[in-house]
Amino acid sequence: ECFQNYVASARVYAERFPNREPQSRMAFQRLAIRVRETGQVQPDRNKGKTLARPVRSDRAPEVLAAVQLNPNDSSRRIAIDSGMSQSSVVRILKDNKMHPYKMSLHQELHGDDGIQRMNFCLWAREKLLQNEHFFRNLLWCDEATFRSNGEVNRHNMRYWAHENPHWIREFDNQRYWTVNTWCGIVGRRIVGPFFFEGHLDGETYNNFLIYHLPNLLIDVPDEVVGNMWFMHDGAPAHYSHNVRQTLDEQYPGRWVGRGGPVNYPPRSPDLTCMDFYLWGRLKDLVYVLRPTTPEDMMQRIRNAINSISHEEVLRAVDSLSSRLELCLANDGLQFEHLY
Repeated sequence: ECFQNYVASARVYAERFPNREPQSRMAFQRLAIRVRETGQVQPDRNKGKTLARPVRSDRAPEVLAAVQLNPNDSSRRIAIDSGMSQSSVVRILKDNKMHPYKMSLHQELHGDDGIQRMNFCLWAREKLLQNEHFFRNLLWCDEATFRSNGEVNRHNMRYWAHENPHWIREFDNQRYWTVNTWCGIVGRRIVGPFFFEGHLDGETYNNFLIYHLPNLLIDVPDEVVGNMWFMHDGAPAHYSHNVRQTLDEQYPGRWVGRGGPVNYPPRSPDLTCMDFYLWGRLKDLVYVLRPTTPEDMMQRIRNAINSISHEEVLRAVDSLSSRLELCLANDGLQFEHLY
């Protein structure tokens, strides 16, 4: 139509397709040359690429021996020591079904912690044999601190763009504030939040149990509250005499904690859905945007709680039964790396 007039071709293209990106004269000239030389309109995407060269099979034992000698060696270090390319080392490892597993971080255990964990798991297993939904009738509760400079889970954050926007998050470690938060889980419900001002001590916590917790449980059916167990960890505020006395009155023979009818094992965040589930889940949601004020943080916590489905909460609670069995199978030691 334009008789190999590339300037005219570019102009006609722009007129016919005004919503598309304009093409230059050189683009049409390259197109004409490609059609003439190859007979193809689309360019060959593989042209100029270097095909992967096969790895010499006699080098594989050297790489596998290096990994067996030191499983923590990086593929880059093995490549340097063996004089091979890093891609060849990685290919050998993959061909031999090897995978770079990451280290798991776990709460350190002391003394007879393992025995206490075993005792708790055996008690809980017995309760589950009597009532398979026992954990749904237990009020799991805990406190956590939300910080203005809280760490963002960058694995869950993405910024889609044609070019790198150099997305950053500023934080101020010199001036920051905190929001101390109480939450609970019973069945499929998240109870709370309740926000404490200042340091949490035994008196403050006892007042919370007497004057505020009943109001937070107002939406929980009476038949659940009437038979509900209470569970908290062994934090200093939880162990005060007044707190234990209040719990004995409100939940006679039905509470778990340090100094209670049933002892909760120390250093065991992997056995309460507050630690292995709720706090991490809430902080992932709250810290997506940088908090501006304590009031803003509190509202974000409320919004995050409201956004979590009842089904998700119930799955976390029900997962405790399998955690018990893993803990028992591992003699009360850490087990989440096996989960």
